[in-house]
Amino acid sequence: MKRREFMQMMIPVAGMPLLWPMWSFSKPARQLWRSNSPRNFPDDGRVLVLVQLAGGNDGLNTIVPYNNDIYYRERPQIAIPRNQVTAINGEFGFNGNLAALKPMLDSGNLGIVQSVGYPNPNRSHFRSTDIWLSGSDSEDIIETGWLGRYFDMVCPEGEPCGTFGPPAIQIGLTSSLALLGREQKGITLNDPRQFFNLVSRLRNDHNPDVHIQPTTPAEHELEFLRDTEAAAFQFAGEIIEAYDKQDNAVQYRPGFLADQLAIVSRLIAGGLSTRIYIVTLHGFDTHAGQNNPDVHPALLDELGVALSAFQQELELFGVADRVAGLCFSEFGRRVAQNASQGTDHGTAAPIFLFGNPVIGGLHGGAPDLSDLVEGDLKHHTDFRQIYASVMNQWLAGDADAVLGQHFETLPLFDAATSVEPGLTPALPSEFFLSDGFPNPFNPQTTVEYGLPEASDVRLDILNSVGQRVQILVNERKARGRHREVWQASSHASGIYFVRLQAGRFHETKQITLVK
Repeated sequence: MKRREFMQMMIPVAGMPLLWPMWSFSKPARQLWRSNSPRNFPDDGRVLVLVQLAGGNDGLNTIVPYNNDIYYRERPQIAIPRNQVTAINGEFGFNGNLAALKPMLDSGNLGIVQSVGYPNPNRSHFRSTDIWLSGSDSEDIIETGWLGRYFDMVCPEGEPCGTFGPPAIQIGLTSSLALLGREQKGITLNDPRQFFNLVSRLRNDHNPDVHIQPTTPAEHELEFLRDTEAAAFQFAGEIIEAYDKQDNAVQYRPGFLADQLAIVSRLIAGGLSTRIYIVTLHGFDTHAGQNNPDVHPALLDELGVALSAFQQELELFGVADRVAGLCFSEFGRRVAQNASQGTDHGTAAPIFLFGNPVIGGLHGGAPDLSDLVEGDLKHHTDFRQIYASVMNQWLAGDADAVLGQHFETLPLFDAATSVEPGLTPALPSEFFLSDGFPNPFNPQTTVEYGLPEASDVRLDILNSVGQRVQILVNERKARGRHREVWQASSHASGIYFVRLQAGRFHETKQITLVK
């Protein structure tokens, strides 16, 4: 029996979906990872949040080519009118229902990679989703996920992977192929309190001294259930402890995605060392009536509002500098609308990266509506280039080893947050304040500071006679490295000072504005 078949069979069992860890019963069809020794789990506090848009999001009605006549010719009923587009530049703009993301783009917290896909695309939801989650070539069948292999590398076998909480958490009822590796590295839950209560009941009925060695044809599956129970016992208390440390700081608009992200933000702020979170928004298979207000427009509105609220809350919690997000779908839609005023399965589409660490703006090659393959867009960026960039620049991993081949990266993360493969930036062991970079500068400089513990932070800019000219930070910040940009275009040339106050720590650095 295959792992996927077993999980599908067990899904109806009451309560069981809350407990699935990420693990594979069978060996991968092709050994993707190298045999090098695992590294230690990175202790840098970084988090990646994956947002899966299930069903195949229509990229052309998301990031709209509003000055392209072909777009309007091929979609006479469902193209987004120009007056309903929130412009990004002279060629592309947000669907008006996604306008909540425009302030994030303007502030540099949103990156859009256009025309993302893979060679020899598959238009099956099930198969294309597997390709994206496994990180495989379209012709390969891989039963481990790209993040599962990452954990296999950074977490020594049989040793803890992180210090507080599971390495990965998926919010939902079923586990993701992306997290499957050789060991259990994650937990799937629908609600932290429900999860804790269920595990507590199981614990009361559990006798840890009794171990029955399975001898049935399904022995591996039964061992999986035992390991599932053990993982649930291990992490339930830590998850609920983190969840209860912090109430939500913003009022999320009720919605399926918002509810998931509200849980994720509390767990991050609560101190879990969890590296990966996965959430999902369903409904993007828009074959008919796509522009019905309750279909694609409603999905984009929910996506934009939820991501915006999540980013605002991360800022309020003081953890935004260590959280990055990746928003993707298994494929885009065809260029031409169909007879049902919808769109059929296609190929390339844009993906979003969000958070303080990302480099905002448009990346990758723009979709060319005049150069199609059987009515579909050509991809310009392989989705594994995105993964390689995330792995090397954010997760402190080795993309070539995880993906089994080399993919060119894109500059998607701020250079100050990037790390070379094989190196793990440590969290600060003491307070520090850096000189501005560049220094001298014009018109802006970036200041970095480090906190060995969560602290109330005040970061001021003073002029040459000690008068405060601007407050850059006045709030509580989490342990870790933080960066602030001072935009000084309205100030006169001269010598200024950056002053940091964090708890009992005080430090001042001189910077020079030259115009």
